[in-house]
Amino acid sequence: MMDCDNPFWNFSLAVYAAPGVAAECLALQRAIDIDVNALLFCAWFGNAKRIALSNDNLQTIDSRVLTWHETVIRRLRTTRQDIKPMPAMADDSVRELRADIARIELRAEQIEQAMLFELAQELEDGAPAITVAEAIRHNVANFLHRNMNPDAACTEPPKAARLIEEAIAYRPA
Repeated sequence: MMDCDNPFWNFSLAVYAAPGVAAECLALQRAIDIDVNALLFCAWFGNAKRIALSNDNLQTIDSRVLTWHETVIRRLRTTRQDIKPMPAMADDSVRELRADIARIELRAEQIEQAMLFELAQELEDGAPAITVAEAIRHNVANFLHRNMNPDAACTEPPKAARLIEEAIAYRPA
């Protein structure tokens, strides 16, 4: 059984709730079509394990959750977003349905994070430890660079300064 209430989930809740982080992550999601859970995992892995992820590690992360993310999370998100502009949103029942979908979407994201958390031990084996700040900066930058589409509207390399700052400062309770 997956451990859905794990240190990575707790990190994500705390860091994502910090001022500016959610907006930054969602802007990156829109600009370069990233999986925010995978981005958060890269930051958490740097914080918790102090290990720089290789390109092979990033490929493993993608392949571990891609089907779940595409089949479940994106479809739920699209459904939730498609309902919002409908005239029926004026009805309480439709608003409640949309809120239910949002809760299910969050649960699906928690399951994706549990999948990634299970992967941490595999990625950790044999890798040398570096400082927390170096690991977080490296992992986030490499993840974003790897996900850059050369044809995307984004002309500058994407940055996640708020996420990096909050991930470096994060200490588990």
